[in-house]
Amino acid sequence: MQPQSLIPPAPIEVRVEDFYSEVDRRDLAGGEKDPSQTSAYQLQWRPTEKHVLIVEGGRKVCHVGLVKHCVAVEGHPVPVAGIGGVLTRPECRGRGHGRIAMKAAEAFALSQMGVEFMLLFCRPALQCWYEGLDWMKVSSAVWIEQQQGTIIHPLVSMVRCLGAKQWPQGEVRLGCLPW
Repeated sequence: MQPQSLIPPAPIEVRVEDFYSEVDRRDLAGGEKDPSQTSAYQLQWRPTEKHVLIVEGGRKVCHVGLVKHCVAVEGHPVPVAGIGGVLTRPECRGRGHGRIAMKAAEAFALSQMGVEFMLLFCRPALQCWYEGLDWMKVSSAVWIEQQQGTIIHPLVSMVRCLGAKQWPQGEVRLGCLPW
């Protein structure tokens, strides 16, 4: 048997699909009950509508969900592509699949969704990883809808500018559940 370092990597395929099942999510989570580690926040989430999947050797190894939405920044409409459900199979983490999926999501958002900004929510522990992909923390309050009413999002809100425009300053209101 050859040492693993001499085995060529399996081919990687990037797919954008309309459907991502709960079975797919559980399979990618690899048995982790709370792979996003956000259950303690007790938030309700909006499902994503498009799904970037990284497939390696015929097996799904990474997912990034997308949703198109128009947020309000200081009362002005700003169309965004929301990123949610970022998940890499535990044994495949640290191999660049997340980076590939995020770049593919950016390309899709720019070419197919016609937006200039992307918005995501993450735990503080992941902020640095997203900053390495040129995302910036939103410095203003981000208001989201939840069953109990409108609340300030307890997670870190981050934005990625896809063009020359800068993210506008001011309070952000989603007007819906976060994704």
